[in-house]
Order: sequence, then C-alpha cells, then structure tokens
Amino acid sequence: MGDARQLRVLCYVMCVVLLGYTALSHWVLRRPPDPTILPPTTIVPPDHHPRGLSLMSSEEVGEQSENVLFFNRVPKTGSEMVVLLLQWLQGQNTFRHIRLKNTVRRHLNHTEQWDLASEVSQKVETAGVTHVSFDRHVYFTNFTALGLKMPLYLNFIRDPVEKMASRFYYARVTPHPGAVTPAGYHTPARPPYATLEECVENRGAQCTFITGQHYDLTIPYFCGHQEFCRELNNDAALQQALENVEAWYPVVGVLEAINTTLTVLHHTLPNFFYGVTDLYYNQLLAAPHHNKNWHRPKTTPEVEAVLRKNLTHEYEFYNFVRQRLYQQYQQLPDT
Repeated sequence: MGDARQLRVLCYVMCVVLLGYTALSHWVLRRPPDPTILPPTTIVPPDHHPRGLSLMSSEEVGEQSENVLFFNRVPKTGSEMVVLLLQWLQGQNTFRHIRLKNTVRRHLNHTEQWDLASEVSQKVETAGVTHVSFDRHVYFTNFTALGLKMPLYLNFIRDPVEKMASRFYYARVTPHPGAVTPAGYHTPARPPYATLEECVENRGAQCTFITGQHYDLTIPYFCGHQEFCRELNNDAALQQALENVEAWYPVVGVLEAINTTLTVLHHTLPNFFYGVTDLYYNQLLAAPHHNKNWHRPKTTPEVEAVLRKNLTHEYEFYNFVRQRLYQQYQQLPDT
C-alpha cells in the first residue's frame, strides 16, 4: 500500500517537472531576440538587410562586390589627397564618390557596424550609377559577418614614426579638427609639449608606446573592431591584419612610394583609378594642400630610434605591405 502511494507521488512530481520544462522551452523559443545584440558571426535575417550590397548565398561567401570601393582611411597617410583624386576621377570614370560621416569613433560595437553597413548599402542603392566609392576613418569592418558581400577595400599606410610625428604636430596646429562628434563627446584640451623631442624626453602619453596598451595606430584599421586589434604588438592583431590585407584589399598604397602606388591603382582598379597618374602629376601637385603642415620640424634620428623600438609590429606590417606593393608593380604588364 505504501509502495503504491509513493509511486503515485513520484509520477505526479515527474509530470509537474515535464510540464514546467515544456512551458519554459516554449517561452524561450518564442522570445523575441534582443535587436541590440549582433555577434560577429551572426547572419541578420533577410527582411532586415539593406538591398544595395546584395545578400550572399552559401556559394558566394567570401566574394567581393566589384562595384563598391571602401576607403577606410588611416589618418595622416595622405588620405585627403586620395579622396581629392577620387572626387576628381568620378566624372571621367563614371562612378560616384560619397564621403561618410567622419565621426571621431573608429572602433565600433556590433550595432554601429551594422549601422555602417546599412548606410553604405542604402547609398549604393540610391547612387544612380553602377560603381560607387566611399571614405571614412574607421577600422576594418567585416561585411561578410553581416551577410553582405564585402566591398573592395582600399587604404594607404605610412612609415609608422613619420605618421606618428605628423599626427603629433597636426594636433598642435589644428587642435580641434572638424568632425562630426557623437553625443557626450568632449573635445580634448590642447595637448602638452611643443616638440616631439620634448614629449619623448618627458615620456608624454602621445609619444610613449607600451606593449599591451590600446592605441589608434595603423594595424586596427586592417585588423578590425575586436579589442585585441588595438593592443600594441599583439601577435593575433598583426596576423589578422595581414590576412585581411591579402583577402580584401586589392591594393594598399604606401605614401613613401606614391608613384608606384598610383601606377598599381591605375592598373588594378581601373573602374575607379584609370588615369590617376596623369591627374596626380598634371593637376593635384599644382593644387594647394590645405591639410599639409608646412611647419612640421624633422624628426631627429635619436627620437626616431626610441619610437621605432616600441613599434615593432607596426613596422613588420608596414614592411609587408610595402613589399607586397612592389611585387604587384613588378607583375604589371609593360606600358
């Protein structure tokens, strides 16, 4: 009698547990997703995709759109010059160049990456021409992770110490460069130290580079928005940047090799850069350069040696890209 009663109680408990599990599973499956969460590998549902950059089928994963060029500009590498060339070339090469909002935010969260992809895609759709180019200071953004075809990526780089020195003195000549700033952003005060030598001697924050700390240098613009991409001398960041260059950047220009760069652009991306060498030599060199700091002093060898010592991965990346550019130049057909 007692055994039968215990068996009935056990069956009752099991039924309650089973009903509770079923109800919980039903609630979880029907619960709407949080629209602010977008993991890097999540594919957004088709109903929420913009139409300009087409959705990818499984066979198209890894493909690029030949009609869309994205110049995610590294600061102080001659990027304003490249934008000016694109603006002049758009007429003769029948494409449209669009300048995206130049905010101070280069490192984006997942929602901001989706907003960027949506903006690009919508503008492609309404451009009215087959080929469209864009520019903005922003870290490499993986459109593939959003279920869209990747654009053709373009960027320029510069000797790391020269770029750092240029940015250092530019901030003192133009302490508050014009940019659309996000809500709550406060423009920093005029930076201390008038010369790079003084800054290095006093170990100022703008000229002291510590491995493992986060910096807005060159590698993040090719690595991406992951936290490790901004860590100085991070092996994974360097490797990711190199892989992205090989996979998504048909050309990465080098400011110190501008002649070689323009020739490679002319041949490799003719829909956008056909005729760029003639335009550069015959028109741009004669134009005023409003973004150039003519009063910047030359960096001394002693200061350069101090800075180079802590920028090892930046130089490894720079040397790789420069060698790649020269190899591309050597493989061009004779003209």
